[in-house]
Amino acid sequence: MRSIAAPCLAPGPTGVAVRTRLKHLTVEDEEVLRRVGAHLGSLAARDLKARCADGVDHDSRTWAARKRVLTPVSSARWAGSITRSTHEQWALARRSQAAHLRSLQAGIATLRRRLSLPVDARGTKKAPGGYRSRREWHAKARRLAALEDRLAAVRAD
Repeated sequence: MRSIAAPCLAPGPTGVAVRTRLKHLTVEDEEVLRRVGAHLGSLAARDLKARCADGVDHDSRTWAARKRVLTPVSSARWAGSITRSTHEQWALARRSQAAHLRSLQAGIATLRRRLSLPVDARGTKKAPGGYRSRREWHAKARRLAALEDRLAAVRAD
């Protein structure tokens, strides 16, 4: 038989958020929390506006400047947290926009390919054929125009 090794302590999971509810709050406590939340929320909204104005020209210097603006009206810890979260929010929006752009391009390529085929052309295992009727072909041609307009708007942004 195998011998059993001595027990060891396994590290806890990382990135876990612990949530708790505040209980037995007085009316005054609730009002203070509401006001603090409104204040921090307005700071975050203002910082997000500044971050969006920076656009892709953002660097550590502009990040530090945004943090310096927030520090006098909150604290260094809250300012750092707000600037980090707004930066991550902006980055997520940009990644989502890029994914939307790729999705539009793929849809346009598919529609163009199928519209180039004759009506009722058979497809293969790897690619669909032409549309089944002139009516469907016409509807898809209109859809292609709408997607191309949306793609131009996304690219302009």
